[in-house]
Amino acid sequence: MDKINVEFEKERIEKLTANDLRKIQESVDGVLGRPHIADYLVRKGVVGTKQEAFDRYLVKCNVPKYPLYIEEASRLVRGAGGIIVLAHPNDPHGISLAELTKSLDEQTEIIEESILEHIDGVECWHSRNDAITTNHYVKFAKKHGLIMTGGSDCHQKPILMGTVKVPEYVAEQFNIY
Repeated sequence: MDKINVEFEKERIEKLTANDLRKIQESVDGVLGRPHIADYLVRKGVVGTKQEAFDRYLVKCNVPKYPLYIEEASRLVRGAGGIIVLAHPNDPHGISLAELTKSLDEQTEIIEESILEHIDGVECWHSRNDAITTNHYVKFAKKHGLIMTGGSDCHQKPILMGTVKVPEYVAEQFNIY
């Protein structure tokens, strides 16, 4: 909030307070993130749209993430009993291997050469996957004995759960019956 308030002060906009933060947190059903702050700035009338909130404030005021190499992340997560799943490897609108190459074969070569030993699964079903991408990653996961996951990739409201059809056998991998 401090970085946003610095920008607000420059523009003579009323600063966000602890009460504003409380209101944002109350609107969240899950983990608070930048989309929730953007929604609040729209409701408060500071900006007209969520995109404007990102363009004017949230991207500029983003706090850098702590860099953690995959080897260390894998060791920590697995040491805590967790699993590592490569999310949306071919999402053209997100952070993915599609930024490096559009070729699915080249993407899976990158995985094999760089991170395969550090992951336990791969997301095969995704809201922006076509059938070719899904089938490619299912085949890749089976070839390497990886867990397969999938979902709508919904991180905020409105909830878009259930918009991606994931086969029942995917849940069976987790022994959740």
